Amino acid sequence: MQINDNFWVRVSKEQNNFTKKEKIIIDYINNNSQNMNNCTISDLSKANNVGYSVVYKLIKKLGFNGYRDFIINIVAQETTFKALNNEFFGSRSILKETYRKVLDLNDAAIDYNKLRDFVIWLNNNRHQLIYIAGIGQSALGARDLTLKLYRFGFKAVCLKQDDENLLIHSTLLSKNEILILFSLSGKTEVIIKAAELAKANGATVVVITSQNKSLLNNYSDWFFTIIALDLTDEKDILISPLFSITYFNDLITSYILQLPNKDLYLANYHKSKQSN
Repeated sequence: MQINDNFWVRVSKEQNNFTKKEKIIIDYINNNSQNMNNCTISDLSKANNVGYSVVYKLIKKLGFNGYRDFIINIVAQETTFKALNNEFFGSRSILKETYRKVLDLNDAAIDYNKLRDFVIWLNNNRHQLIYIAGIGQSALGARDLTLKLYRFGFKAVCLKQDDENLLIHSTLLSKNEILILFSLSGKTEVIIKAAELAKANGATVVVITSQNKSLLNNYSDWFFTIIALDLTDEKDILISPLFSITYFNDLITSYILQLPNKDLYLANYHKSKQSN
């Protein structure tokens, strides 16, 4: 079986064409992929409360030659990925362990009560302009959060990764506007200056950094610390700092979806997806 022709690749290619019932089956397979070897079509139908016809239509849509071919592909793909993982990482996945370590460190560092309060505050100020910026790798995190908030209907704008542009915008910010700044080092001079200018103008300044004692704390209304590792002490495993930033950004969106008016944000999100 070719990796580029496995079950999940086929699912990815057809992801916009599945019915609601077909999505239920796919979710079930995702959660039970290791136990599909002895799963009959009757088992699959009963577990998901769907008829045989739904299963067969899904099989046909994915291009398999019947249920047996369908199951063989799922099981073979699971076996192949296990083998590749073992070959590349050994019996213990150092990379996965490092990911878990980074997540655990972030869970310990992030003040979740404050983050929840921030999201509630953001919701109450959702009609205000939100400018988001970062320099270098932090700029990618800024773009990620901008897109997430924009799709939910917030008036989010990502500022260009340019020192002059950032400082000009910071100079012109008003008290009714918001500036969210990403700075992993907490030492980037233009980011610190932008925070100082925005704060002087009465704008609300939000800072996400990996340095708890950054000067940015002096100019921020909301200050969040995340943990970003480039290199672990134990193994030469490079972890992109974007992993931690994306995790933080996804925490924000997850809290948004816990708000009483989450349906408003979901409606905006689905509209933005349909326009793509």
